[in-house]
Amino acid sequence: MAGPNRGMPATHCYTQADLRPTLKDPRCNPNFPLAAYWPVYLGNFWCDVYTQRTERIQEYFGSKGLLVRMVFSRSGACDPFLKEQKRCQCYDFLVYFVSQQDAHDAVYYCNRDMYYGHRLNVLPGRTPAPFDVSKSAQHTLLQPERMQLTEQVFERYANDVLGAQISCIVRHSTEDLMVQYASVDDRNKVIRSCQIALPGPISVCQAKQRFLEQNVEMEIMMWMREDADFMDMLPPDNVLQALFNGLVPDVDQGWKTLVNLPPVKKMNIKATSARRLHLIKRVRIQAMQRFGVVCQFERCDPDDVLLKRSQKKQAKKNKKKLNPVKRFTMQLRSNNAVERDSSLSSN
Repeated sequence: MAGPNRGMPATHCYTQADLRPTLKDPRCNPNFPLAAYWPVYLGNFWCDVYTQRTERIQEYFGSKGLLVRMVFSRSGACDPFLKEQKRCQCYDFLVYFVSQQDAHDAVYYCNRDMYYGHRLNVLPGRTPAPFDVSKSAQHTLLQPERMQLTEQVFERYANDVLGAQISCIVRHSTEDLMVQYASVDDRNKVIRSCQIALPGPISVCQAKQRFLEQNVEMEIMMWMREDADFMDMLPPDNVLQALFNGLVPDVDQGWKTLVNLPPVKKMNIKATSARRLHLIKRVRIQAMQRFGVVCQFERCDPDDVLLKRSQKKQAKKNKKKLNPVKRFTMQLRSNNAVERDSSLSSN
């Protein structure tokens, strides 16, 4: 990818002619309606009001001096993962710019930018961005329904609790987190201490983007047939006029200070003792077989310790279940038994 050729933000004045580019991407079918526009893949974009997603994306990139034309979001009918994204309110899109340079600048300046406490993934929209597999790992959650992790929660756990640095993290399914670390040591540090997921390698063919334009081209065409205004998308008037004048749009940039994330905490498997030991054993074996890493979990008690702990908890539960009358009766019987034993021994 070529580097940016201008400063950021907003040192470029757009014109009306820029809104209808004519130079087409040679990688595209020349008859494809969006061939003259340049997409980026935008992932992990937090939005609490889904119907406002397009405007918020246009305002975000507008604050960087970039004019966004179209925003494509997948439909639930074609993308089952959208249900999970709506649960955690973090989405991915294809965002179309009016020039190749704008798309390059968006990737260069905005990838890994913080947006409401979540780090954005801003990557090319037509070319797969591969992982550096030597520093990467796929973490398959053992209890995805219970954990319900977002990318940023796992990254904060890796960074703040385990002391590891991450350079890219994506989630293409509810179970799998694909992570590229800053170094091999960072990767091994997480594998060594993370008991909530099975570690595995990432394929050299695996792209960081969950989808590219070529993967959803038919869906885009269907969207355009249903929405006649798709090709006429423009940023809000205040954003558009500022960009025409080469100014930074006056938008609320609360995403720089507001954070919508739960507190960082240690993550452990929650299950019966036997089940927990079985899962931890699977993690240990896979970490050694796939990465040659010896796990060092903080909580990994032997069977006898777990059994005694379980018996103690059960005894406390049984004690709570007894009503006061039964408890008094049992205590009285116990006292009588002690008195009989003492009288017999004295005789």
